[in-house]
Amino acid sequence: MSSKKILLATDLSARCDRALGRAAMLATQWQSSLIVLHVVEDRKSSTPNAAGLPSWRCPPDPFDTARKNLLADVDALPDLPTVRIAEGNPVEIILCNADVENCDLIAIGIGRDESFGHFILGRTADRLLRRSRVPLLVVKERPRRPYKNIVFATDLSASSRYALEKAGRLFSGQRLTVFHAYTPASELITEPVSHRQYRMEVEQEVRAFLAGVDKTAPGWQQPDVLIEDGAPNLLLRDYVRDKDVDLIVLGTHGRSPLLELFLGSTAKVIMDDVPCDALVIREPRESVET
Repeated sequence: MSSKKILLATDLSARCDRALGRAAMLATQWQSSLIVLHVVEDRKSSTPNAAGLPSWRCPPDPFDTARKNLLADVDALPDLPTVRIAEGNPVEIILCNADVENCDLIAIGIGRDESFGHFILGRTADRLLRRSRVPLLVVKERPRRPYKNIVFATDLSASSRYALEKAGRLFSGQRLTVFHAYTPASELITEPVSHRQYRMEVEQEVRAFLAGVDKTAPGWQQPDVLIEDGAPNLLLRDYVRDKDVDLIVLGTHGRSPLLELFLGSTAKVIMDDVPCDALVIREPRESVET
């Protein structure tokens, strides 16, 4: 397996603990290097003038506090990662580090609204989902085991094909399940024969989609295929829960109908329906600047 590089972006909150554990597990599994990055947004505003105060009353420097907390967090990991602390716009710095280091994956964590049971994407995660050219792993679950049951949700677009090829390289040697949900093109299709004919056409489209996938990557496994009639987000939610899926993979070009069902216009509802971790892979030329 070729060497990979992972960037974990953490805000040092509890929601990032699981992301750190997952990133460390993947680094071990892939024998890759891990960079743990924290960005201080506004150092000056958080370090008021403490002139004349005794040392014990001086506010701590955010850089010193962040470094202390980061080193404590990574100390228990089997392999110590590279720890970095920067100041500025978190999204810009995360994307810049991922680009300069030629990272294969960015990992982030999200929180849960306990009142409603929904997962919450913060502003930084929202913007990363829209802009990152590097595959973005959103971690929700506690990493109890390596990813074993991976589902790739496809809308059969060219960008989705790119994402499948990328996922196949990231998880080399693992068998994926390709999941495609569809609804009949017209409500006039009511007869069983018409439904069967429409499904046959969809199955043909899926076969054509898979035939166009680059299968030359080392460790490529022919995926299992699941085709279902219904709304993708609801079907995926039920399938993930019933089949104990570890990871769902989504490909997007920024205007994918499938992704819009998950992200909506503000990229904040992707976690509402699907309870497992999610990997979003955007076709590079189609990244959206917002």
